[in-house]
Amino acid sequence: MARRWAALLAVVGLVAAALGLAAPAQAGTRQLKVATYNIYLGADLAPLALAQTPQELVARAGIAYDQVVATDFPSRARAISRLLRSERPEVIGLQEVALWKKGPLGGRLHTTYDFLDILLRELRRAGLHYRAAAVDDTGTTTLPISATEQASFTNRDAILVQDGVSVTNAQAHLYAAKLVITTPFGLTFTTPRGWSAVDVALKGKSTRVRVATTHLQPGVPAIRNAQGRELYAALARSPYPVTALGDFNTLPTEATGPYVTFTTGGYDDAWRTVHGPGGGFTAVQDPDLRNLPSRLSARIDYVFYQPAHLSAASAHLIGDKVRDRTPKGLWPSDHAGLVVGLHLR
Repeated sequence: MARRWAALLAVVGLVAAALGLAAPAQAGTRQLKVATYNIYLGADLAPLALAQTPQELVARAGIAYDQVVATDFPSRARAISRLLRSERPEVIGLQEVALWKKGPLGGRLHTTYDFLDILLRELRRAGLHYRAAAVDDTGTTTLPISATEQASFTNRDAILVQDGVSVTNAQAHLYAAKLVITTPFGLTFTTPRGWSAVDVALKGKSTRVRVATTHLQPGVPAIRNAQGRELYAALARSPYPVTALGDFNTLPTEATGPYVTFTTGGYDDAWRTVHGPGGGFTAVQDPDLRNLPSRLSARIDYVFYQPAHLSAASAHLIGDKVRDRTPKGLWPSDHAGLVVGLHLR
């Protein structure tokens, strides 16, 4: 009987290999499940830079803030927490973890939407326990949104880690390369971006993996590419195996850019490893999050890993299905999330 079972298992293994299916993890396998999710700051801010006059800028800022309210992050956070409850990654890289404040013009601002606090609270309600192990704060912009009110927006990326997972060397940095925008009437905005990283120990093991997350500059390839090179160079100094995850704002088909920097520099693309070059679209839904059908049509969110030390066992999207939307019909984000299972070689 034992020989019969051994033969059967061997055949199953051969069939799985022929079909390109990953073998199930063996007991004791050192595995790390990670996720990356751009959770959407709640509004399209690009029109602000196109305002022709100070008055138009105020009107556009007011529209943007109203959109933040309408895209209802508390309900989206509940939807995101339900998605993560079924996945339970040890480490989550988040982008566009917005902090919004509002108050009287010239007066004190009070917090209206702290995306990090809201999401952590919803995760706890879903029975999940995470902590923010690293947060990079890329700066705050304050603008009038009406004749009597003003609002501020702080952009952040964050790494959440499950309670009980050992973390050391939490760090957060800003890129030297940054975008400077001048409106047609001469007002200048500087928009820094950054990256965070932590070293996490695999459950029951002393081995650590450095997990980094980032959100690179969209729309300006020269700045985005410089930021990608900065991140690559910084992670090259890691004494541990590295996985870099986030919204890289680069397509796999681009001849230059962060995708090429990483995939020709010792990293593999987890989605491509598991599924091949097709599918895996993570961006982007409409700014109001109400579009049907889905408009996800580009792959710009990645989990890169070093195949010399790690292997991708699984990769799939979350938040990309109609059933994932909130009861009021909002997508959880304008991006889909990506969850990847990594094995330490």
